[in-house]
Amino acid sequence: MASVTKEHIFSGSQTACFKAIASYEHYPEYLPGVLKVEVLPPMDPKAAVSVRYELNIVKTFFYVLDMYHGEPDEISWKLVDSNLMKSNQGKWKLASAGKNKTKAEYFLDVDFKGLVPSMVVKKVTESSLPAMFEGFQKMIDAKL
Repeated sequence: MASVTKEHIFSGSQTACFKAIASYEHYPEYLPGVLKVEVLPPMDPKAAVSVRYELNIVKTFFYVLDMYHGEPDEISWKLVDSNLMKSNQGKWKLASAGKNKTKAEYFLDVDFKGLVPSMVVKKVTESSLPAMFEGFQKMIDAKL
């Protein structure tokens, strides 16, 4: 299992950041590697929704996450199904960082089926974070 923790300051209110992160249907327009997203009824009755993601990062794969909303400061998830992952759980923690700024803490624990060294998973995951944060900033700016 590989674990990643990263902080980022977004330009935008905490509410705008939460709304952008929870705008799953717009991910393919803004986030690199995201081919398709389908918002589904939640598998877990405590979840807000389930989301099926199709990505192309090194290879094409899918996964379904139950998404839990603790508005306005937390979105968390856990894996329901995947053709490539054994586990995927994490969260966003959001807090005001001054006028029209939000501190976002991103936590991810992920493990893949097969023999993929955790060092490789961590490196690929961490290297994709700057583009992901940039995509979310564009979503915040678009007021999704």
